[in-house]
Amino acid sequence: METPSVHLKNDERKLDKSTLPWIVLGVIIVGIAGYTLWSTFQTNSETTSETVSVSVPDFSLVNQQDRPIELSDLKGKIWIADFIFTHCPTICPIMTEEMAKLQSEFKEEPVYFVSFTVDPERDTPDVLTRYAVKYGADQERWHFLTGEKEQIYQLANEGFKLAAADHGGGFPHSTRFALVTPDGYIHDYYDSRSKPMMNNLREDVKALLKK
Repeated sequence: METPSVHLKNDERKLDKSTLPWIVLGVIIVGIAGYTLWSTFQTNSETTSETVSVSVPDFSLVNQQDRPIELSDLKGKIWIADFIFTHCPTICPIMTEEMAKLQSEFKEEPVYFVSFTVDPERDTPDVLTRYAVKYGADQERWHFLTGEKEQIYQLANEGFKLAAADHGGGFPHSTRFALVTPDGYIHDYYDSRSKPMMNNLREDVKALLKK
């Protein structure tokens, strides 16, 4: 006959096996919540063009076609920029879907789109090509850029004034889009999660097209 202590140990093992999936789920939920909280905090603390006139600094990266892209390639063009990464499980798919909608809406207009990856070590041109195809990107109007991580993070944080970080294997980043004018200045920022802000972006693009 088993002693009470043996029964207790067996029950503990059963409890551990049954609760393990819930523990893992809890860790995932906490991680996503932490990511969202970080993103919200950073978005609220980011500089906007209402207080500072931001000029996009020069950069030299490669797109999904492994073609070099520099700031000069976008000179004289209206373009919309964001920072994402392809295996992002939370906000990036939503951001990219919003960008795809803009591409579709302005398909007859000279408006360009640039998505910088904040995980360049994983997001090679081949990976970005598959991602671009998945979202129906026009290869000539929508560039997915990768390159040296240090340059991209400096460009995000110091150039665009948009938060981006490599945090314990995760890549929290801003959810904002930046609208860049033909002379290379950021016209304004727009939270991709906000329908009113995205409508403002559309109206601002139309206004710039008339100039």
